[in-house]
Amino acid sequence: MTSVGDYLGLGETSDLLDQARSRWPAWVGLDQRLAAVDGLDDLLSWREDAPLDEVDEVLLALAMLAAPDGGDDLSAAAALARCLLPGAVRIARSLCQAGLPIPTDTIDELVASQLWIEVRSFSWRRLTKVVANILTNTRVGVMRDAGISAYLKPVDQSWAHTTPVGTLQEPTTEDGPVRGLASVAVRLLEPAAAGEEEPAGPEGLLEVLDWACRNEVISDQDRYLLLCLVEEAARVGFRDSGCGGLASGKLAALVAPRVGRSVGTIRRHAARSVKALAEAAPGKFGHDE
Repeated sequence: MTSVGDYLGLGETSDLLDQARSRWPAWVGLDQRLAAVDGLDDLLSWREDAPLDEVDEVLLALAMLAAPDGGDDLSAAAALARCLLPGAVRIARSLCQAGLPIPTDTIDELVASQLWIEVRSFSWRRLTKVVANILTNTRVGVMRDAGISAYLKPVDQSWAHTTPVGTLQEPTTEDGPVRGLASVAVRLLEPAAAGEEEPAGPEGLLEVLDWACRNEVISDQDRYLLLCLVEEAARVGFRDSGCGGLASGKLAALVAPRVGRSVGTIRRHAARSVKALAEAAPGKFGHDE
């Protein structure tokens, strides 16, 4: 039977883990937090008894090295995933024990893929609780993708009540997901007016952006840029007019180092994407630039 670790390729013969072992001294030179341990194998044993906040400090350094907007090092991502593998295995086991109508191998595969996504996309610039955030998001992500949260109620009340916000169906009219995207994105940046309901939240934004990509409203690169802009705006509490603030020069300047594009290019692409979404859902991005 294939395990979570097998799906990730993090067994004894993993090339990525071997690279992590050989690169550890160079990583210590880049980030002294990694000097807390002598290497990857030492980290794997040390983390079992060390205080969680100290473990998080070391893992945060790995998360930064692993992130596309950090070191973009796949061996660091593999090292971080290996450190979190026991928690991921517990997640898979608990989901299997819940009596779900899904094969065990499928659950293991879902957990493995979601863990890798969370490792590579961890927001190292603003979050510090690496273990808690990645494992929690892994479990929620698996539940969301498999649509299985309803089956968890008999065995896990708290997780049974954890559901994605703003889930949307494929559109059949102009009132479909892209209209929802306009509402979510703008209201993430602007306070809701009196009488308006609260924004759907990040999960709803992700779903409708995915829909927009599948239907060629925007490209995958446009989706990534919009997410970077929304995330950065939320991080700094940015408020501005014009495309919900997404095409602001100030916001573009904050995102530019992360995406490797000029401020002008970011503004043009953001405005173009918002315009495409507005045409797919008239009236929702009706902000003057």
